[in-house]
Amino acid sequence: MIQIAVAAFFVWCLFKFLDKEGYVDGFVSVTFVLVPAVIVFVVTIGVSTLEFPIWIAYVFELSYFLVPLLMLESMTEFKWSKIVGFSGAVFAINVITQAVFFVIFSGA
Repeated sequence: MIQIAVAAFFVWCLFKFLDKEGYVDGFVSVTFVLVPAVIVFVVTIGVSTLEFPIWIAYVFELSYFLVPLLMLESMTEFKWSKIVGFSGAVFAINVITQAVFFVIFSGA
């Protein structure tokens, strides 16, 4: 949960500085991080329970890109290039946050 909160904070900061129209607030920033995290959590449990290859769970990490993409497309009037840029930034923030938390908690 701490990882989700940290990632949502950085996503909120990103949109606070780059979204001049104010479409994205703190609740949407949390949604951009929380919904994909729940999707990945459920899929990972299913993959490990059914003993499928782990790469299937890694494919669902793309939901960190797809959820913001679809939400921004439906709730804003941004151009596609801006939507893809923002979605890519959300994905990058989440990947970096996951990597930092992995390094911190793995003791590496």
